[in-house]
Amino acid sequence: MVMIRFHILGAGGALPTFSHNPAAYLVEVDGAPLVLDPGPGALTRMAQAGLLPRGVDGIDRVLVSHLHPDHSLDLVALLFALHSPLPDSRAPMVIHGPGGLSALVDRWRDIYGSWLEPRRRELVLQEWRPGDGLDLPGGGAVESFAVDHPQDRLAAHCLGFRFRDAAGRTAVYSGDTGPSAGLTAAARGADLLVVECSTPDELETPGHLCPREVGRLCAQARPARVALTHQYPPAAAMDLAAAIGNHFDGPVVQARDGLTLTVPHQNGESA
Repeated sequence: MVMIRFHILGAGGALPTFSHNPAAYLVEVDGAPLVLDPGPGALTRMAQAGLLPRGVDGIDRVLVSHLHPDHSLDLVALLFALHSPLPDSRAPMVIHGPGGLSALVDRWRDIYGSWLEPRRRELVLQEWRPGDGLDLPGGGAVESFAVDHPQDRLAAHCLGFRFRDAAGRTAVYSGDTGPSAGLTAAARGADLLVVECSTPDELETPGHLCPREVGRLCAQARPARVALTHQYPPAAAMDLAAAIGNHFDGPVVQARDGLTLTVPHQNGESA
């Protein structure tokens, strides 16, 4: 089926709570599954949600927006699982991320050694610069863009992603970012924008978005629908959609773990 299905399994930041755990997403574009930002516990939450019926054999491609642990730590769990003799797939495991991805995996290998070597599958690490992307089976595509989330080590840049199905419909994921020209351009006219909203306005943090800044972004880009993610506990406890409604009159949903959104919108999708 030609559509995008965006599963949010981790709607929080680095501080896990009952309803908002660290980053974990699975995006299906015309049926092609992409694991996105596998933070701590991501694989477990995907399995519990029934999204990995073949286990890790069903994962062929991973996208990582940046290398902070709350968005990438379950890469260790994935590679360790692929070292097990039980998985049968021989397909390459391809991981796309910003520059610095290979160096990070090398450091993990210094600690764990061969335990992180897939037993049967070739591991392919592809470092993307903003603008890089790939075509997907069925006619869809994903493209990266630059966002503003400074890091003091590991990577020189951070990425957001724009997903397109074969019909030309789009879903945009911000990753972690402050106000960003790249995000505004990517989100313009998107059918779905999944955007971070980390803190209330009064706790605004450099490199992240608060309701005021998300509202300004949406007022400029005019996405058809907005889902708010990467909420730290003070943000998760407030009515973020109402706060953003002071700046933007479009539909906004405040994500919790387990939310699934579809493009095009389908009646009965989880909320």
